Amino acid sequence: MNRYRSSEKTRQALIDAAGELAAEHGINAVTTRAIAERSGENLGSIHYHFGSKEKLYMAVIHQVGERWQSSPLRDIGLEIEQPSRKDLADMVKKIVRRNLRLIFDPEAPAWHCRVVYQLMQRTSPLLEPFRDEVMTPEVDQALELMKLVDPTFDDEMAVLHYFMMLTPLQFHADYRDAILHRLERADFDESYVCKLEELCIRQSLLLLNLPLD
Repeated sequence: MNRYRSSEKTRQALIDAAGELAAEHGINAVTTRAIAERSGENLGSIHYHFGSKEKLYMAVIHQVGERWQSSPLRDIGLEIEQPSRKDLADMVKKIVRRNLRLIFDPEAPAWHCRVVYQLMQRTSPLLEPFRDEVMTPEVDQALELMKLVDPTFDDEMAVLHYFMMLTPLQFHADYRDAILHRLERADFDESYVCKLEELCIRQSLLLLNLPLD
């Protein structure tokens, strides 16, 4: 049992180190030696536990994806038949709050969202499973909602409105250090996050012509 716990601790240390370094420098710029040094483990432990750097990063991406899959968009109420404008407004609020919770979850490693940003910057075999397992089903469900809000939307307009809704949250994740430096804070406090949520929801509801209350 102790050996198992030690093994799992080593695996997680390597995943965290790889995630942190990828968030800082991009996946392609990270070496196995740097991962070993950041984790405090020896170089051979990467090959012992994962087989290769690529497989280690597959574990990193899988861990990030699990959090998003644990809170699917289909839970926001898309199954409601003939939703009212109030129902649709409530769904938009749930989308914003769900994404804000995932991005600013104090219990989740800070590198999670930044790794996704780095992953999206270039074509990579690592992107394909993340796209298939997380991004595609999520965007498909989001487009379904956008077309319920406005049946005249084609895919392009639905995508545009969905990503406009989430851009303020993603911007805060991607440019976290620069924003915090300007605010002279170590982290976003609860008050700031609540204001961000309120503004993002209000902006989204106004843009979609949905009721604010």
